[in-house]
Amino acid sequence: MTRATALFDAMLGTCRRDLAIFRTYPMRPLALIFSQIVSLTLFYYISRLVRSREFATPQLYYAYVVIGMATLAVLSSCLASPVLQLRQEILTGTFERFVLSPFGPVRGVLSLMVFPLLLAYGTSLFTIAFAGVVFHVQLHWSTAALAIPIALLGAVSFAPFGLLMATGTILFKQTRGGTTFAITLVTVVSSIYFPTVLLPHWLSWLANIQPFTPAVELLRHELIGYPLTESVSASLAKLVLFPAVLMPLTAWLLDSAVELARRRGTIVEY
Repeated sequence: MTRATALFDAMLGTCRRDLAIFRTYPMRPLALIFSQIVSLTLFYYISRLVRSREFATPQLYYAYVVIGMATLAVLSSCLASPVLQLRQEILTGTFERFVLSPFGPVRGVLSLMVFPLLLAYGTSLFTIAFAGVVFHVQLHWSTAALAIPIALLGAVSFAPFGLLMATGTILFKQTRGGTTFAITLVTVVSSIYFPTVLLPHWLSWLANIQPFTPAVELLRHELIGYPLTESVSASLAKLVLFPAVLMPLTAWLLDSAVELARRRGTIVEY
């Protein structure tokens, strides 16, 4: 067995374990589905009140929000899930196995993101399908398939931020408040619910220095034909460059945080 195969099997084993745990709580998928239905229904009726030059019809705004909600599910899985999953590993005393094993803490944290990410993709597909069937959101089927590689590339670009959140969890133990703040800030500046052109000038610069905005804009462009604020090549370049630059840096930060916690003897504290 090659090293790559062994690492893949270890990551797949972590994903299978998380799936088995998820299946022991039958109400969780029902609650997840119900919350999405409520949100989709709420925004549908809110969209009927929207009259803006940015959207030709209320239905266009609703389609805009639906894609934003689908992207937000993936974004939340990459930012919030590492914190929740890692804290659970620390509480149950299993994180030390990642630290001591050849798998290592960085790969261990990345493996903890796999099942939440797959669940988020499933939630996103349900969100778009439900909005299409019940509220008649029209997709551009000629380009819809392009959304798959864009969604995968978006998840890769979000992953370094998940590692950064995990680093904070190792050092400070309690980082859920910071995670909530980060997700809220990204929601505001990444055109999840409204175009970034509506932001004040002192805040609009945040829309251009992170990968979340190009990810959701590319998905909207391919799925519902909404126009981009920049070229496709510029958006794709951001999605590629962010993980290429930030992944090695955040992996080093996480490794350093684990080593510092080991020296302090705080790695098992929660």
